[in-house]
Amino acid sequence: MSLAATLVWTIVFLSSLVLGRVIYALHLSPYRHIPGPRVCKITQYWTLWHDIWLRRVEKIHEWHRRYGDVVLIAPGKVSFSDAVSTREIYGTSCGLPKSRYFDNFLAYCNRSVFCTLGVKEHQEALKRTIAFYRPTSVFKSAMLQPVRDNVKKTLNQLARRTENGHATLDILIVCNFFSFDNITRLLYGPDLCTRTIEHESCFERTILGGWMTVELWNNLLYNFPVAHKVTKAIFSYCSDKPDFLAADDKLADWNMRRVDAALRKPADMAVDSLLHVLSTAKTPDGEPLPKSWIAAELLDNIHAAQSTVALALTYVLWNLANCPEWQSRIREELSAMPLEKDGLSAFSFLQFAPILDACITESSRLHPLSSGRAERVVPVTRAYNGIVLPANTVVSTSTLAIHHRPEVFPDPQAYKPERWLHAKGEVLRVMQSCYIPFGYGARLCLGKPFAQAGIKHFIAGILMQFEVCIDPRSGTTSRTMAQLGTQNALPRGRRCELLLKRLPVACTCKQKAS
Repeated sequence: MSLAATLVWTIVFLSSLVLGRVIYALHLSPYRHIPGPRVCKITQYWTLWHDIWLRRVEKIHEWHRRYGDVVLIAPGKVSFSDAVSTREIYGTSCGLPKSRYFDNFLAYCNRSVFCTLGVKEHQEALKRTIAFYRPTSVFKSAMLQPVRDNVKKTLNQLARRTENGHATLDILIVCNFFSFDNITRLLYGPDLCTRTIEHESCFERTILGGWMTVELWNNLLYNFPVAHKVTKAIFSYCSDKPDFLAADDKLADWNMRRVDAALRKPADMAVDSLLHVLSTAKTPDGEPLPKSWIAAELLDNIHAAQSTVALALTYVLWNLANCPEWQSRIREELSAMPLEKDGLSAFSFLQFAPILDACITESSRLHPLSSGRAERVVPVTRAYNGIVLPANTVVSTSTLAIHHRPEVFPDPQAYKPERWLHAKGEVLRVMQSCYIPFGYGARLCLGKPFAQAGIKHFIAGILMQFEVCIDPRSGTTSRTMAQLGTQNALPRGRRCELLLKRLPVACTCKQKAS
């Protein structure tokens, strides 16, 4: 057979395979009846394309607006955007395991609580940390005082940088330092934690500086690890930067050194640290937890808490800068609160500050704190939202889509804290059922109470000393603050430059009685 004939038959054969795949996907597949783009019924690569270019979250939200509450985003993968399906997927009684997507978050060849797949395995691992993160634990004065100390350190740094009365600063970096120092203090104790707020030349700042760059490339790593490795090598060689995309590796090494140092001197370990809790915990067989698992759990806690809190703080301040009237309302609310000896509002009052709460809640609704890729696997064939899904289908709720349901949140693209202040009864219940920035159900973020405490302390501290404004001369705009489809939903510009103006007179607060 001639070369030309071989080529023709090869083309015919490949075309037949493609045609067969298309016919099966559109007319014979068990997913053929599910709404969604036709190309997503045929191949996963359309969604992967958007994922690599950091548009996956935005694109799935667009598909939900076009096709409804249930969307096929790839063969065998379905996205939802309604409260009922969300409860059925993530509810405590449903017991759906996580998907293999979470294999991407293994550390030191161990599964932390976050990336444990099975329900029973997760429940067993959760016992090791759940008591530590309960509100009754993290809201103790001894646990909150380091957070308050870091607020004071941050305010002192900002005061120094605004000696002329005002300055335009990258708030995202400021929030990164604050959240990083908070979580490392909670995990390791005072002797091993970071002090990035006040130490400008510390090694940990270099890790944080490269972290966002790593985040931009992680979607390629998760989908095409070989391509990521090749790309990393090429960029490192061409740019003469051997540390390109090395921040995660540096953090992992740094974390293990901290664990090693603590375990060598267990008597010196801070008893109020998670490291101490895990080092004294036992397996079901009565054995100490492996050092590698302890390190993996601590590393995962750093990733989750640092990114979540930094992002939440950044977007709260961004939204308040665009709506200065809400800054005034928060200051008025805070001014009625007594101060502690450290000059900050008492947390017992911050817990019940409805205006502050509404502004923070609305910010996290408008700008979710993660990609929302909380995939679960359907163990048996059953119906969700009236649509039957085969066993082993991967399902998830689009956080961005459920947070922007127009019938639940009228004018969903607008920042309107008043919607949380005015809603009552059934209206409020429905809004809360469609609000999942910290996840939902059995795997709700364990660190939520600690994160919220840090967010409230920081915002209250900033607003009592500064007016936060938009600087039209900076490069920060609504477009640069649009969120990318990274795991931690970074702003597109990876910066948030805001103008801080020192208040002419410190806000007057009633002094707490001694």
